[in-house]
Amino acid sequence: MKQVIFNFKTLADREAFYHDFALQFQLDDKFGDNLDALWDALVGGIELPVSIVFRHLPHHSRDFQPLVELMQEAQNELGKDVLSFHCEHKTQK
Repeated sequence: MKQVIFNFKTLADREAFYHDFALQFQLDDKFGDNLDALWDALVGGIELPVSIVFRHLPHHSRDFQPLVELMQEAQNELGKDVLSFHCEHKTQK
């Protein structure tokens, strides 16, 4: 299963995440920078199966929380064998 990692140490906000998502999944310019477009990509616009990892996600980020919830919902909808999602909060020493 392909693994795609998003490093939130380098992503300042959701706009930066959407840009990185589009780059990593090689989406065209029609990809919208919003939750609806992200959902559409997850359930039909990207190559599956895939494992998505959010690394260094701030614990109490209100800006990124909707992304986490949407990823969890997509995992529940598609199944872990198709879309696996998890967060890694550990920081490297």
